[in-house]
Amino acid sequence: MNGRFALILLTALAAGTFPAQAQSLSDAFNQGAALGRSGNAAARGQISGSTAQSTVPNYTTTPPETSYFGSPGLGTQSSARVGACAGGPGAAGGFADQGCNAVDFSQTNPARRPNYSITASDPLLTRARTITADPQAIAGNLAGTYSGCTVQTVTSPDIFETLTCHQYRTMESTSCDKVLIVTPIQTPGCSPGQFLTRVTADPCPACIDYLAYDFTCGTNNYLMHAFTIAKSTGGIYMELGSQYVPGTLNTEIGMTPGPSQIDGFFCYQTYYSQSCSGANCSIGAWFYNPCQGTSFYGVSTFAMPTTVSFTDTWDNQCAALEARSQ
Repeated sequence: MNGRFALILLTALAAGTFPAQAQSLSDAFNQGAALGRSGNAAARGQISGSTAQSTVPNYTTTPPETSYFGSPGLGTQSSARVGACAGGPGAAGGFADQGCNAVDFSQTNPARRPNYSITASDPLLTRARTITADPQAIAGNLAGTYSGCTVQTVTSPDIFETLTCHQYRTMESTSCDKVLIVTPIQTPGCSPGQFLTRVTADPCPACIDYLAYDFTCGTNNYLMHAFTIAKSTGGIYMELGSQYVPGTLNTEIGMTPGPSQIDGFFCYQTYYSQSCSGANCSIGAWFYNPCQGTSFYGVSTFAMPTTVSFTDTWDNQCAALEARSQ
């Protein structure tokens, strides 16, 4: 309100006359606004174009402070500026020294004007809270000053709303699989009648045949077949007999008799042995002729065959769908 009165007073002084009657608040506002708009038009022409360069002393479009832009910190530059101005050119008081005057002021002012604290009970705060709590008590009733402001009391009736929601399951067609997974399990061992190995010995390089021993699997033992093979044809030259003998995987068997015959026509005795390391076994075979006092030995190493069994499990990929249908 005081500022408006001063503006009206200045306007009256410029005109050389005083109004004879009190004006309304809206008239005072309109006169002040008109004065401001006329001043803006005159001032705008003085701050555009090259007016500042020709009017402001030491004006330049490339001040050295432009190098500060984008710097991660201004500590180094500010310290250098404080050192350059300390007790120096700012003392002269010229226009060019205004920058240093401001720098020196920022360094010495805290000592001359120490900081002070304002408590919550300070009149600056307590009176301000009184004003903000009830502005109408200080500024008056705005509704009586501006015709556009009206006081209205509106009562809205209660609103009742009923909301309904539905939850349902849609019908869908899906498919799934039940997969039978068959896993083979290999176990070292052999089935009855399965061939294991052949042991050979050639006691007489000049003879027409040589010794051979075939070993095949029995139910819980081996079948040892002794014979000779004709060197010219590779076929069986002479049968020496067959016999079931002890033998399974991973068993150590010492020298054990096999097929033997001592009569007026044949005179021989056979023996065998076994040693195993895991699934690899060695079988040795001997041929004795007690009538002539001769003996011969051969050995063969073989990998024990494996028997295959199967286990099966069902992969029920329909479990999740079955649970949903229950």
